[in-house]
Parts: sequence; structure tokens; C-alpha cells
Amino acid sequence: MNLNHRLMIAIVKRGHSRQVIDAAKKAGADGATIVYGEGVGRNEKPTFLGLPVTHEKDVIFIAVDGSNETAIASAVSKSGKLGKPGYGLGFTVHLNKLLGVPHLKEMPGLQKGAKEMKQGYEDFQLIVTIVNTGDSQKVIKAAADAGAEGGTILNGRGTGVNEQRTFMNFTIDPEKDVILTLVPSSYTDKVVSSIEQAVDLNAPGRGIAFLIDVENVFGVNHSSLDFK
Repeated sequence: MNLNHRLMIAIVKRGHSRQVIDAAKKAGADGATIVYGEGVGRNEKPTFLGLPVTHEKDVIFIAVDGSNETAIASAVSKSGKLGKPGYGLGFTVHLNKLLGVPHLKEMPGLQKGAKEMKQGYEDFQLIVTIVNTGDSQKVIKAAADAGAEGGTILNGRGTGVNEQRTFMNFTIDPEKDVILTLVPSSYTDKVVSSIEQAVDLNAPGRGIAFLIDVENVFGVNHSSLDFK
């Protein structure tokens, strides 16, 4: 089993993804996958002249070897201006198994990159919330009320046992929003509880939420975070 595999996720301002990927490749990454999303942060204005503003973001997924993690994270952060308010952030998570990238082989003794980049800040967790389309703003607001900096919204489709699957012999795939919320571990319980109450996740068909431990965070505007 390869213990060095990481999934790097960079959330960048729309239009910056190409330069970020080019920088990542120069630092050792092979390629990336881009998903379009919307992001709302504490430092971004939600309205302009009384009209709602859509903060378009590119979410970039990069599979990397742990030996290149530090270099790639630095390149991505610099090229995407991560850390500058409104430009985005990045983080990595550990992968137990990676398929389709056979050349990323285990390299013993090179697993210290993530620890080196924590920069003295506390651990973070990624809250992934999947709700019906239209409920995403409730999730963002609930998370912000509990202390989260913001969130990124991805659009998807889902079919659950409590949802109608056909209508007049046509298959219906209910639209879903996937919200990514990165929070300090000390805030996790409070943010999750706030989200759970805001969209009533315990009711059938309303949605689900789960946590992912994050190994490395880069590009976060730490000065705006209040760790207590």
C-alpha cells in the first residue's frame, strides 16, 4: 500500500485555474481536474448595488505524491494568490488507495511534508454537506454564524431511498448542492450542529454531512481566524 498518496484540493478564483495547474505541473504534478463552483467568504461582499453577487470559483483536484506535496502546494499558493482575501485556499487529504496513476510509487521516508507546512496553526477539518438545491445558502449562513470563514458550493445530482425516482415514466435525478467548509478542529462541533439545525439533516431526504481530516492547509488568511 502506498502511504504517500495525497489529494490536493485548491479552491481558486475563476479564471486562475489554468495558471495554477501550469505551476503545479512545473512543481511535479501530472495534471488536474477542474470542477466549477461558487464560493462565499467572510471577506467577500454578498451583494453589489443591492443585487446578489455570485462568487465563481474553480475547484482543482490534484493527485500528488507526498514527496512533492510541499513544492506543489507552494507553487499553487503563489500562482493562485491564495491567502489574499477572496482568492481562495488549498488543502490536502490522505488517500488510502489511488487508482489510475500507476507511476506514483511509494517513496519511503518522504512523508513529513504535511507536518512541515502546518506553520504552527491548529488542525483543520473539512465538512462536506450534501443538501437539496436551494438549501446551500442556509448551510453557508449556519456555518458562518458558528464561526466558519465561508464555503464553496458544487452542484450535483443524487438519488436516495426517500426520494421519488420516476414521474410519468421519466427518471428524476434530484439536484443537489455539495458544500465544502474548511474549519479549525476546535470549531467543528459547533459548525456541524449549526448546519444540522439549519437544514434539519435528521429528516428523511434533507441531506447528509460528514467530516474529513485535513493534513495540510495552505493559502488561508489566518489573521482573520480567531482561535480560542
